[in-house]
Amino acid sequence: MAYNSGVQLAGIAGIVGGGLGAYFGYNYAIAEGMPPVQGALILGAVGMIAFSAGAFILKSAMQFIVYVIMLGLVVYIFRNQIEGLTGINPVQAVHTTLTGWGLPLPPLD
Repeated sequence: MAYNSGVQLAGIAGIVGGGLGAYFGYNYAIAEGMPPVQGALILGAVGMIAFSAGAFILKSAMQFIVYVIMLGLVVYIFRNQIEGLTGINPVQAVHTTLTGWGLPLPPLD
């Protein structure tokens, strides 16, 4: 019974993470002149796997929030390597999307 306790949270987190990743990848790919479906698939898959795995392993909402913060730090630190592998800068993708929503963010250097 304890094995299944985080399944529903992991499923919801996977859907949310996949949706966010796909949205960020789609917008960034359009801004960079790449095929938008490619950007959506790449970051959507990464978001779905990372969010669902984190929620399933951690099995509580607060631990999951800490996991998302740590994942964000790892993505920020390794953004150049991720961009080299996928062609998408995840930090720039999130920044482009949030400024598109109207949030006043400082420009990236």
